[in-house]
Amino acid sequence: MKLFYKLFVCILLIVSCSEKESIPDVALKDYAFDSEVNSTLMYQDGENSEIMTSEWRAYEISKVIRVKAIDHKTIEVANFAPIALEDVTITATIEGYQTPIKLFEISRIRAHAVQTINYPFIEGTTQYLTVNHKEIDLTEYKESGIAPENITFDYTGETDIIQQLKKLSSLKWVIKYHDFDPNNDTGNNWAEDISAKDIRRFSGLMINLGIVFASDTFKNEFMKETIIGNDGITVLTTNEKEAAYNAIINKTRYNCGKVVNVSGLGGGATLGFAEHILRDYIKKETGFITAHEIGHTIGYNHSSNMTYPHEIDGSNTGISPVTTRVMNNFFEAGLFPVTPDSYYLPSDFE
Repeated sequence: MKLFYKLFVCILLIVSCSEKESIPDVALKDYAFDSEVNSTLMYQDGENSEIMTSEWRAYEISKVIRVKAIDHKTIEVANFAPIALEDVTITATIEGYQTPIKLFEISRIRAHAVQTINYPFIEGTTQYLTVNHKEIDLTEYKESGIAPENITFDYTGETDIIQQLKKLSSLKWVIKYHDFDPNNDTGNNWAEDISAKDIRRFSGLMINLGIVFASDTFKNEFMKETIIGNDGITVLTTNEKEAAYNAIINKTRYNCGKVVNVSGLGGGATLGFAEHILRDYIKKETGFITAHEIGHTIGYNHSSNMTYPHEIDGSNTGISPVTTRVMNNFFEAGLFPVTPDSYYLPSDFE
């Protein structure tokens, strides 16, 4: 029996070593976007508002490191998080290939950095690995490049912060910053202009807010909560609560703007928050207002506790109390990616 066991272990070691040795030795090109020499910064004071709020600057919350094809040979790499990120691997899925490939690595990209580069296979090696370690040759694209509609990108990495950000992958949110008052009408509740500072802070708010809603903790707490529908009376069934939760996760668009006179505005794709929310979210929970407006964006009115809490059996119930509790737990456990220590311009919160 002992002899059989030793033989079995040896076979496993041989197979393991054989598999390890069978992985081709392919070195990816490594980029740094960490200085004024190799990148520029988005959302800096003085940047044109039309650029900051343009559709080109829209991004998926699940891909805060966004790679976007400009033409057949050129791509733009951008970090939409207000924190620097390190040791990132960019993957690409090319039409006609079933498995994504590891395209290049980023040793460090500073907060809100953006840079245009050529595909690494245009001037460098054409040998790459798929994410499951199979070698692939991209020589056919060296001269022609790849049509923008035939390639998509994602990012991955092993650092703690990257693993935190990858928890946003369940969210379908596309984030765009928006000037809801282009005519500077002082009679409405929208700020006359959305500033670079507003957008910088908003970018962190949406990441931290997304971390809450994408978490198993929020889902579990929400599914246990008594939720009242738009008639102010009917208690949602388990299936109806799950549908409400999925509506948040699968929300496809948030046009984010700054409000005045009120704490928040929300409905459809519109999501607005006031100065005190943009200022305070990084250091304390803002669940009452943020969850209230999220509730509006998925179709709930003020009669439902998907906006204002309802008192049931002496306790406040609804999405806002749930979000507040989860946020407080996340602050205590240090689970938010964007913090006073990681945010790149602390003066934004002074």
